[in-house]
Amino acid sequence: MSDEQENGGRGRIGHEIFDQVERLVADGGMSRTQAFQQISDETGRRAGTVAANYYRVARQRGATLQPRTPRGARRSAGGGGAAATAALSKAQEALTELGSVIEQQQGEIAELRERAEAFDKARALFASQD
Repeated sequence: MSDEQENGGRGRIGHEIFDQVERLVADGGMSRTQAFQQISDETGRRAGTVAANYYRVARQRGATLQPRTPRGARRSAGGGGAAATAALSKAQEALTELGSVIEQQQGEIAELRERAEAFDKARALFASQD
């Protein structure tokens, strides 16, 4: 740790958070996530900010951490199978309903075209009688 950090300078909070998390995990038998939340509750900082500070300092200190998961892979890696299946089912239902509506509209359009042709013929007959 640099003199600046030891004397309360820049980076001090991150190092304090790291030390607090390490103590809570070791003494309290809690997970890092629980430690982040407890520190968040105590300090008014967001749990994500606490975690970001912890991991920044952990990397600086050369701690062995699990590799980061790419952001897009996080959602699909978990047990989201049921939610994905439900979403796909809803989408399929919506597409089926949309197909029915389109077929109905095509029928209405065909009927309107027939009426328009009949109207044009009637108008032509009236125009020829004048």
